[in-house]
Amino acid sequence: MGVNDSDSRKDSITSSTSSSHLDLELLQRLFVKFEPDLTIDSYEEAQGSGRGDNYTAALFRIALKGHTQPEGSSKKLKWEKSIICKRLPDCKIKREAFKSEALFRNEVVFYNTIMPEYIEFQRRQLAAASGTGKDQTGTTDVLGEHGIFQAIPQCYLARDDLLVLEDLRVRSFTMPDRQAGLGPKQLEAVLVELAKFHAVSLAYKRRHPLEFQKLANALEEGIFSQANAEWYRKYYDVLTRNAIQMVRQTVPEKKEHLAKLEAFLSNCFGHLVELVNRKSELSVICHGDCWTNNILFRYADDGAIAETCLVDFQLIRHGSLALDLAYLIYCCTDGSLRKKNLQNWLQTYHRQLVQSLRFLLGELFDEVFGSEKRLWELLNDDFKVCARFGLGTAMDMLPISTCSSEEAPDLYASGTDTAATPPELNVPPNEMCRQKMTMLVLELIDGGML
Repeated sequence: MGVNDSDSRKDSITSSTSSSHLDLELLQRLFVKFEPDLTIDSYEEAQGSGRGDNYTAALFRIALKGHTQPEGSSKKLKWEKSIICKRLPDCKIKREAFKSEALFRNEVVFYNTIMPEYIEFQRRQLAAASGTGKDQTGTTDVLGEHGIFQAIPQCYLARDDLLVLEDLRVRSFTMPDRQAGLGPKQLEAVLVELAKFHAVSLAYKRRHPLEFQKLANALEEGIFSQANAEWYRKYYDVLTRNAIQMVRQTVPEKKEHLAKLEAFLSNCFGHLVELVNRKSELSVICHGDCWTNNILFRYADDGAIAETCLVDFQLIRHGSLALDLAYLIYCCTDGSLRKKNLQNWLQTYHRQLVQSLRFLLGELFDEVFGSEKRLWELLNDDFKVCARFGLGTAMDMLPISTCSSEEAPDLYASGTDTAATPPELNVPPNEMCRQKMTMLVLELIDGGML
């Protein structure tokens, strides 16, 4: 769809009916900062994600075309760039059902405030470690060499109604298969980046406690707050009934397991609120929504994972790092893989967490955590407590991740509803979902975590 065709789609990023209006003037202002001789002549847009890939915001891929003309030169050089634009859904009922405005603001805080502060903090620690006493400038490569967290797309603009981000596809990043979930190597690669991300929080909190609290206070819990309990009540009633039914249909003989499941799910939303608000030595700023569709990989020629990138920070929250681990592991992996690899995965995460913390904290590491062994014990204790958070979120995510694109809701379809209504679950569980849910429930109960 071309820029001159914006009237043909109500939900177009270029639609003048949207507050997040995008035009050549805005794009020119954004990119001339990086290339002063640039003139953007035109752009075209296309849908940036498929059905079932995104629910709280609309993504569009924008192809920019223009030219550069250095001062004093008569020659114009062709210039092209692809970017991702993320904006609120046009349909009011979709925005209000999932409280998209608040979630969008969280991501704006992440890109405008949290991540710049984290990058600068890591640069300062790198400078201190190198003995130069100087901040490292232009240090993207330098930071990467030291295992520092920077696994996010470049952000060109972040405001309450619009995000303009790097198109990772240009650098050959691809999204894993939503229905297949993550394999062992993919999961390990994500755990390494999560450990780096969480380590920055832990170190920054120790070195700058007041500043860290300000960052945490700038975030709004997107779902699991007591204020949202009534809004999501019917939604979670459906989720819990479906989960119980799936397990009962698959293993009807497991009476004691079903009783424990029903006891937990009788106040599922309340339990999830408690877990999110639980105090922990390992409280960090969490990604909050680390599932298959918010992870991209770039592969080397030999098929090995060369780089991992995390996207979509709308559900970012302040809570135990084990919330991210439970969400990722229990929503994105198969039970048979967890049985073989869970402890190895946690050890992979712990090794990187220790490595990053020792770099960022230096001699303060032992003062803060006592020893690497004690940090391992804290990690395991928190994971056992937060494992049930993985179950609570899996009830929501497994039907979405296992359904086909045709069965998934269409976020881009225009709607006529104007009344504020809670979200409705319209993705019926399938056989794959039933098997995954049952294996998860049995695993948690048999492991003493539910």
